[in-house]
Amino acid sequence: MVLEIMSTEELRKKAHRFIDRANDKVLKKVLALDTEKEQSFIVGYETDGTPITRKDLVREAKEASARVKSGDYIAQEELNKDVENW
Repeated sequence: MVLEIMSTEELRKKAHRFIDRANDKVLKKVLALDTEKEQSFIVGYETDGTPITRKDLVREAKEASARVKSGDYIAQEELNKDVENW
């Protein structure tokens, strides 16, 4: 059967049979594809419309956490005072 004309159900059955016979190396590659796809899901958008992927969001959160842990932040009180002087 040609894959392009197979139904979703037929494709799933064929994929299941393939996975059932696959060795560890092949299974790890298949799972890596799934992980890569999951990481590339769009979870939001920047104000200019640029998409933010799950991978980008996790990276930005880790960077922000590291900045806070190192003391690189502005306290709310300081920010309020700065805003008053604008």
